[in-house]
Amino acid sequence: MLHHESIQRPNVPTDRFPDPDARPDLVHALPELHYPERLNAAPGFVDRHVDAGRGDAPAIHFEGETLTYADLQERVNRLGNALRSLGVEPGERVFVRFPNRPEFAVAVLATQKIGAVPVPSMKLLQAKEVTYVLEDSAATTALVDDGLLAPVEAADEECETLETVVAADRAGVDHDYRDYDTLVADAAPTLEPADTRRDDLSMLAYTSGTTGRPKGTIHTHRQMLAIADGYARYCLDPSPDDVFTGNPPLAFTFGYGMLVAFPLRFGASTVIVQNPEPADLLDAVEAHDVTVIGSIPTAYNQMLGEHGDRLAEMDSSSLRLGVSAGEPLPPSTFDRIQERLGIELLDGIGTTEMLHIFISHRRDDDVDPSATGYPVPGYECKVVDPDTGEEVDRGEAGLLAVRGPTGVDYWDRPDEQARAVRDGWSVPGDVFVYRDDDRFEYKSRQGDLIIASGYNVPGPEVENVLQERDEVYTAAVVGSPDEERGKIVKAFVITADGYTPDAGLTETLQSHVKERIAPYKYPREIEYVDDLPTTETGKIRRDRLRERERERSSA
Repeated sequence: MLHHESIQRPNVPTDRFPDPDARPDLVHALPELHYPERLNAAPGFVDRHVDAGRGDAPAIHFEGETLTYADLQERVNRLGNALRSLGVEPGERVFVRFPNRPEFAVAVLATQKIGAVPVPSMKLLQAKEVTYVLEDSAATTALVDDGLLAPVEAADEECETLETVVAADRAGVDHDYRDYDTLVADAAPTLEPADTRRDDLSMLAYTSGTTGRPKGTIHTHRQMLAIADGYARYCLDPSPDDVFTGNPPLAFTFGYGMLVAFPLRFGASTVIVQNPEPADLLDAVEAHDVTVIGSIPTAYNQMLGEHGDRLAEMDSSSLRLGVSAGEPLPPSTFDRIQERLGIELLDGIGTTEMLHIFISHRRDDDVDPSATGYPVPGYECKVVDPDTGEEVDRGEAGLLAVRGPTGVDYWDRPDEQARAVRDGWSVPGDVFVYRDDDRFEYKSRQGDLIIASGYNVPGPEVENVLQERDEVYTAAVVGSPDEERGKIVKAFVITADGYTPDAGLTETLQSHVKERIAPYKYPREIEYVDDLPTTETGKIRRDRLRERERERSSA
């Protein structure tokens, strides 16, 4: 068993790290994860390909332009030197706020290469949220797309640690900040990586904040490589011939892995699309002969529900694999994508805390869409009783516990840390069943488990059954307060085009659920809506639906 090495880098406040006794045990079971003590992750994604003579190979495709690995290396080096000229030192946090553009990848890699710590920002964060992240991370520098500048300007007036703002002029917004392009153009094109250690902080990623304030999560140089050398290598089997694309935000660790870390680690290329809609991804597949696509279930459902004609016409023969994460993948979506695009979707569960996916099928597995899959090579998983922490029998639902090369490490959140780690195992808060076939079957987030008349009802299980019906575009299921039963199962449903939400449809959907799973799980109430609240990463905000029901009950 390997434990954390102490992190004592300059400019990193060590009192923000969890107490050593509260941190997860890290296990590096795969030989690929035995990195040297002195390690900087950035060269492992870019420089090594140039050094191997592949500098002319394509790395990033964006809006008709292709950056080779040599081009990308020069951009990373110039920005790294520019940051150093601004006084950014190893260990300092750099706030990175771009939409899905090459500048995002360049900013993260350049910051890591000089030993500083990127703090990715979701583009929809507003002034209050941006201020919180800047202050909580104590970021000294911000790299910002001018189209996303306004919340940073507002935060700059309040945040005491923020010293420098650099804006990239991409949307023509007037400002008085340092110009990104000028700084990069004036900087030297060569850069030696900082002499960092493998367990030094290399990214501070914030959760989406669906259950309170966003939480900073700690990730090291070793871990940035480990998600590629573990999950990507063994589950996706990438090669330099692969072309990746997808629409998760790059500020979301799922998106950063799929669109930056995985393709660049293996010398492949990535197609980055700014503000991508599902139709844009289909265009990218044809235009660039994409082989691996990564997205969320909502986007795959939008492809199927809104772009059926496009799917029928397009040439998808280049695709070999799809990845789905962010929300549970309904088996019906798996089946329809396989029929229409000719690929299997690998469902995966990962969290910002764990950096990326830790349960999935592998590319060459016999994929069972009713389960998430097996532990990713390098990880161990078990299902435990939420009260005692003891492992439960196979087939019995409980909390998932995970151990591997990544783990839950919160930045300055000791109470959250104590809840998320038990005896060295990370407990992300998901309810699973460990089946007799060795697969792990997802049930729900712990907070999404509905207790109705004494029965435990996983909301996502009911959602999956509802989405088997052609009449349902998408659905969200929560517990609604009820005087007699404590809570009832309630479904919020968006109907597919051409179907009328009425009492007849409600009866049809309720009967379908009763026939497919235990009758006590059927939604006693169905409300038809035009949209559902979601995070920027596409996760349904069930917490908001629950709050809406609580307020309605109180009224």
